[in-house]
Amino acid sequence: MERGQLIAYHRKRLKLTQAELGEKVNVTAQAVSKWEKGLSEPDLATIQKLGKIFEIDVTEFFAEEPAEVAVGSGPHEGAFEEAAPAISSHEEAAPASYPMSGTVPSEPKIIVGYCDRCKRPIDQREKYTVEHRGRGTGTQYLYCPQCKHEMDLSHASYEYSHCKKMFKWSMLWGGIAGGAVTLLAVILAIVFKESLALLLLAVAAMAFAFTAQCFWGGFLVEFLQFFLHSFRMPLLIFHLDLNGIIWFITVKLFLMFLSGLLSVLLFILGLFLTFLISIFVFPFTLIAKLHQMKKLKETLEGVKAEKV
Repeated sequence: MERGQLIAYHRKRLKLTQAELGEKVNVTAQAVSKWEKGLSEPDLATIQKLGKIFEIDVTEFFAEEPAEVAVGSGPHEGAFEEAAPAISSHEEAAPASYPMSGTVPSEPKIIVGYCDRCKRPIDQREKYTVEHRGRGTGTQYLYCPQCKHEMDLSHASYEYSHCKKMFKWSMLWGGIAGGAVTLLAVILAIVFKESLALLLLAVAAMAFAFTAQCFWGGFLVEFLQFFLHSFRMPLLIFHLDLNGIIWFITVKLFLMFLSGLLSVLLFILGLFLTFLISIFVFPFTLIAKLHQMKKLKETLEGVKAEKV
């Protein structure tokens, strides 16, 4: 007997309408109708309520090989009534057996919940995953093994492809920056002196290293961010008269100009220092980046090789 047929049988056994049964479990009559037609299924908490109302064991809802009972609907509903007559108030219903069934159901499934991704019921024997998101009493998410594997595969694939893409972009833009400075060095070597061209070649190497590492983050970007802040000017106290207001506006404008000037000078200093150290930091950052890409690739291959 299907789960919807089982609900319909016991509802009619207790002489309840769909609306009356829905009221007992806090759902609409339409929801009960969908259960009985097999269009949807009640959740675990509702199944437990139905078990108490029907006075049956909830394992009957999850039996893998239940006995078949003819259940009719619509014009054939009379056949159902003959197969499952109403039980009078003087008769005691068997609480833990299928009607008209002499077979013993196989080992029942215990449903721990429904997958938040594919919405299918999850048996406790499966290797399901519970994830908590948010701080404190955050939201809890339940995933079946198949959905968890697909999510891990998607995440690992994105991480590897994103890291690989950023590495390619860093090499491209680093090459453009270094090539532009190198072209300028060649022009200066032709027009002026070779010593200036050699200096620009060193600057070209720094430009390549600096631009590439800007895509990778890490120490160099954090070092440059240290110089990206503005200066705070002191508060001004003035008399609330015409001369005081003019003095306040004049001094305020001067302090704003001074603050902006100092911020720009600080940024230029940070940029100069970052350029100088970028060529020395680049080999270590490159090795770390290649190692990260290797680990992400191994993780992706490991997820692909997992058996669900």
